[in-house]
Amino acid sequence: MGSDNRQSAVGNWQSRLLSFRTIQSASVLLLTVALCVVSAVGSRTFLTWDNLVVTLLTDACCPGIIACGMTLVMIAGGFDLSVASATATCGVVAALLLRAFAASGVWVAIPVALLLTALVGAALGLANGALVSYVGVNPFVVTLSTMFIFRGIALIITGGGHTREVPLALKPAFRQLYWGQVPVFGSSAHAVTVPILVFAGVFLACFYLLRFTRFGHYVYAVGGNENAAWLAGINTRLVKAATYVISGLTCAIAALIYCGIAGAPQATDHQGIEMAVIASVIVGGTPLGGGRGSLLCTLNGLLLLAVIENLLTQFGVREEYRNVVRGTIILVVAAVDVSVRRGQGKRRS
Repeated sequence: MGSDNRQSAVGNWQSRLLSFRTIQSASVLLLTVALCVVSAVGSRTFLTWDNLVVTLLTDACCPGIIACGMTLVMIAGGFDLSVASATATCGVVAALLLRAFAASGVWVAIPVALLLTALVGAALGLANGALVSYVGVNPFVVTLSTMFIFRGIALIITGGGHTREVPLALKPAFRQLYWGQVPVFGSSAHAVTVPILVFAGVFLACFYLLRFTRFGHYVYAVGGNENAAWLAGINTRLVKAATYVISGLTCAIAALIYCGIAGAPQATDHQGIEMAVIASVIVGGTPLGGGRGSLLCTLNGLLLLAVIENLLTQFGVREEYRNVVRGTIILVVAAVDVSVRRGQGKRRS
């Protein structure tokens, strides 16, 4: 009877914890909606198609693409501080590749540059994954180190940080990666930008990978209890390394879109974007300890932060105050999550 009562108590606690997680996700969504209402009241331009789709959603796409990869890494119990540096490195590599293959024409140079840049991003992610999974170095230490290493590589290949522009012959076509639009509702006034379509593709691919494949189940298992996952026959090292490869690949995709904005990437680009990416994942509800979270939660966090950024811009809030807002949001969400996990531990004991 005592054992049954204890199991019942644990089950009730787990049920309450699940309910809390549901409430947490719903609260993030409700807060996003509330801020949209406040923005709509305070600004006549907020609810326009140009602001919501062409500006707000498009600006959120590149951090969102990187956040998809970051979500997998963090669910598996990892962490990646090097995403901004990896993105900058992939950007300058893309420009150099386009210059190298420019003589072959648009239909050769651009596809080759896209493919090779993706491979470079995957290779950078593999370097992180190998050090974390096979060498056994702490993820924070590894990615803090590669954050400087990748940025240094970008500075070296650009000769000290000089801009590497996309060749003029390729620039009009390549810029479509960011500026291209696809009309919807049969009207050119309502168009979805290419970054939104790319983000949707990356999001759906990662969502399918996490939700409907054996690899996705392994990612959750490794993040929840790595030793138990290893005893169950899962190649935990390979799974963790694979999440970093995916993260590097998403950095490459984001870099190509960023490169399309002006066609002149620099080694010093994207500094600080890793904080926006990590904030989106944490605010959405994926904890630093791993084992829990989802891409839908990350999408929740991404939209909330995008609306906040847009709201601060609409009302002309200065950058120093924006940093206070960003930091406060992350701190509050992290504190709530830690409190819940501590309470869970006490109930189980």
